[in-house]
Amino acid sequence: MKKSSLPLAIVGLGKTGLSIARYLNKNKIDFIAYDTREDFEITKDINLEVSNEKIVLGNFKKRYVDLHDNFIMSPGVNFNVEITNTINKLGKNILTDIDIFNQKKKNNVICITGTNGKTTVTLLIEHMLNSLGKKAKAGGNIGFPVLDMLEENYDYHVLELSSFQLEITKEIKSSVSLITNITEDHLDRHKTFQNYIDVKHKIFKNCKISIINRLDKNVKKNNCKKEYTFGKDEPTNENDFGIKKKNNISYIMHNDNELLNNKEFSLIGNHNYTNISSALAVIHALGLNLRKAAKSVKTFKCVEHRMENFYKDKNLIWINDSKSTNIDSTISAINSLEDNIVLLMGGRSKSDNYKQLDEVLHGKVKNLVLFGESRNLIKQNIFSINSISLAENIEEAAKKANIAAKLLSEKTSANVYILLSPACSSYDAFQSFEERGNKFKNYIFKKYKLNK
Repeated sequence: MKKSSLPLAIVGLGKTGLSIARYLNKNKIDFIAYDTREDFEITKDINLEVSNEKIVLGNFKKRYVDLHDNFIMSPGVNFNVEITNTINKLGKNILTDIDIFNQKKKNNVICITGTNGKTTVTLLIEHMLNSLGKKAKAGGNIGFPVLDMLEENYDYHVLELSSFQLEITKEIKSSVSLITNITEDHLDRHKTFQNYIDVKHKIFKNCKISIINRLDKNVKKNNCKKEYTFGKDEPTNENDFGIKKKNNISYIMHNDNELLNNKEFSLIGNHNYTNISSALAVIHALGLNLRKAAKSVKTFKCVEHRMENFYKDKNLIWINDSKSTNIDSTISAINSLEDNIVLLMGGRSKSDNYKQLDEVLHGKVKNLVLFGESRNLIKQNIFSINSISLAENIEEAAKKANIAAKLLSEKTSANVYILLSPACSSYDAFQSFEERGNKFKNYIFKKYKLNK
């Protein structure tokens, strides 16, 4: 951070921006905060005594650039390119809360990114570390801002980092860095897939140990001092974690050592086997008790909105996978289940390449219910499903899916899955994927007169 007599600029007062304001306030560092929301109530949201002249609402103007030398950006802010160029041209500094965190914490920091699975892996690592008697805290993109983590002394900091965070962060320092996978996502922000790949790989730039998905061609070798790998295949050496199938049982493996099997934990979906193996690779990289960490998976509860099996009625199973906001994640969700799926998809499209779903849907998905802004676009690209219904909103979609699933369940004794896995963002109708997932669950709770 440049030394300057000018106040710092906080750009964006979402959850991250507010945590930055709290940190600066606590450390008596002068700042001015900017937010595009005209009706934002700072005193209510920030819970700080901040004078009104410290808050500027409305569009960020070029003339504001002259008022600061350092700009701390919230990751959700897709900053005006012209203004960004002006800041850079004038030799001024763009930072994030991660940059500030890096100045304070240099050891025992674990960083996780990827297109899919990063939240589950982050929480798994936190759970494993705490089960080993370590004081660990997960934060970052997962919802707990990194600067709030400085309020307590933790043995380990486990950071989930999005591409938005990595894009504008100058430097990522970690003991261990992990990329779960890389598939096309957020191209509306990053413009090209290569840009997205490059942003994700920033996580390896200053790490001591890297953990990579050995089967993902988009995850490249790096300059970290040591490397461990994971994958859905069998491991072949002491640096590998993976999966071995035997007698219809899947075993989580380190080299040729069986650590646990899928009968010993409740997480749904084959993709969770690789999530577990990647988290165990981190534990191994840290030199901690691998077998004890593996045992702790038995007490790990599924992450809300991520293949969340939230209700079962006889052979009907409802799964909330609202976090699947891209096509690849939805494909993974479908592949992780048996046949007899009633699938709910829709929202705001991130891609028009829905034809790649066709082969995956065929045979497994018996009924498809499409909702939201992209419902007609998706329907135009799906040819393998005879039974396709359209719905205006998530409630109507849930109602139609429920009817279809009940009819299907009468024809089979096997499990029937009602799966919300949208393959789209939620921003056509909701503030977040969490809100969308809760709306879906609330319909089922109300339908079956259940207590939440």
